[in-house]
Amino acid sequence: MVFFYSVILAFFNYFNLSGRATRSEFWWFFLFCILLYLLTLSLSIEDLQFILRDSNINEQDTSEVLLTFLSSWFGIAFLITLIPQITISVRRFHDLNKSGWWYFLLQIVPSLLPSFFIFELISLMALFLFVYFMLQESGADNRYGPNKLNR
Repeated sequence: MVFFYSVILAFFNYFNLSGRATRSEFWWFFLFCILLYLLTLSLSIEDLQFILRDSNINEQDTSEVLLTFLSSWFGIAFLITLIPQITISVRRFHDLNKSGWWYFLLQIVPSLLPSFFIFELISLMALFLFVYFMLQESGADNRYGPNKLNR
């Protein structure tokens, strides 16, 4: 699968949690997101400078920081690609004949853990496990549909 087709397909399936996504479909869209984030971060650096400058943020400033982040080019790009990243990951798990709940277990749950060393270690291991799964080859036809590579 080629780069642009993968990106278009990810946005076309914006809310689609069913079906399958191939390894190349997932990784091309991942590359697109990284490139988009780098571009928008370079455009937003002036807006986000005060966040980087003042690392000691109290509760009153949190809403201002969040508003600045979400109204920056980087924040907008992040919001636009957030749902496709989730849905393509779920479909990628389906391609491996695994439930989409694996995404919740490996990506959402670790982000909700408290910030202690052992929990940070668990989060890091969950990230490596997620990448390991995303690198696996597509499986045969399964309950989520036929293998896209055999068409």
